[in-house]
Amino acid sequence: MRVISATGLVCCAWFVLAGCATAGDFDGSRPLLCVPTDITSCHGAGDCGRMTAEEANIPQFVHVNFKKKTLSGKIEGGPESSTPIQSVVMQKGYTVLQGIGEGRAWSIVIDHEHGEMSAAIAGDEGGVMVLGACTTTR
Repeated sequence: MRVISATGLVCCAWFVLAGCATAGDFDGSRPLLCVPTDITSCHGAGDCGRMTAEEANIPQFVHVNFKKKTLSGKIEGGPESSTPIQSVVMQKGYTVLQGIGEGRAWSIVIDHEHGEMSAAIAGDEGGVMVLGACTTTR
């Protein structure tokens, strides 16, 4: 009997979902679900390390609603929260989202072709770099 790990199952499902999206799906015309896959936090002079979404105090799943201009998600053990998107710019195959909230500034860049995402969050004591992937939602 074969046992499939939960991680393997999630990865397979992600590739199937991502494969269904087309380049036009990441241009702001449809809502997105983004998942951070690699998070690095830096505080002070060179004090950097990898961490989980929970440790970085960011949602495991981020919903992007272009019509309402909001990002929303639920941090482990907390309520659903949302933050306004203050700027949406489409440029050369990328969507760039930016905003400010709770003493932090953030930027997210989403590749139109594959849905790959990179994000930076800056605060007064350091910053967080997030890599991940997005797919469309209905």
